Amino acid sequence: MADLEYWSDNRRFGLKIAEEKLSQLLKMCIRAGTNETGGILVGFYTELESCAVITAVSGVPSDSRSGSNWFNRGTSGLQGWLNHLWNQNKQYYLGEWHFHPYESPHPSQTDIKQMKRIAFSVLYQCPEPLLLIVGGSPTDKWDVKAYVFPRNQSFIELLKK
Repeated sequence: MADLEYWSDNRRFGLKIAEEKLSQLLKMCIRAGTNETGGILVGFYTELESCAVITAVSGVPSDSRSGSNWFNRGTSGLQGWLNHLWNQNKQYYLGEWHFHPYESPHPSQTDIKQMKRIAFSVLYQCPEPLLLIVGGSPTDKWDVKAYVFPRNQSFIELLKK
């Protein structure tokens, strides 16, 4: 496994995630078994604000609910964690991650609606939220896809470089 980097065709949007953070995600997916799971992505943007750098991934909030093909992320403990990361290193919410067990890492209609709501929400203050989806088997054959949901535009798949 290695660090992953994704970019839009026009290089307007990028995402970088270190091997260590990806490993954390896969461990949480393994623990979830055949249920979906997820959390949030935290980090910063590069100087030109074109590339998001993931510095932290949350675990699954304790008030989350899930099944084999659905996931409702809870919020328990997230605000305190976000406040700590902001105060310590000026890191902030960048988007969401979740797991599609034994399925492709493509966003469902529910995923798309949720990400569009986040893009327009004043509570999130994130007009271009990212969605990172792990699909397949986290112990064997898995894939990770990244998407950005710019406000007032269709979502864009970021391509692995």
